[in-house]
Amino acid sequence: MPVKNVAKVVPVVGVLIGAGMNSAVLSRVATEAQRYCQTRFLCDKYGLPLPAALVTDQDGTPQTDAT
Repeated sequence: MPVKNVAKVVPVVGVLIGAGMNSAVLSRVATEAQRYCQTRFLCDKYGLPLPAALVTDQDGTPQTDAT
């Protein structure tokens, strides 16, 4: 197979691999977002505290109960 033909196929393969990776990541993010929203809804509905792993400050650090 000539190098010119391979050079034409490489970008197409890259696009396909990139699209597959993007799809997998987006699917995972969507699943986690849905699970988070369900957890928030149930905690609000039944007056339960959020699990410690989901409670963070605005700067992204875990919240503590100590003042």
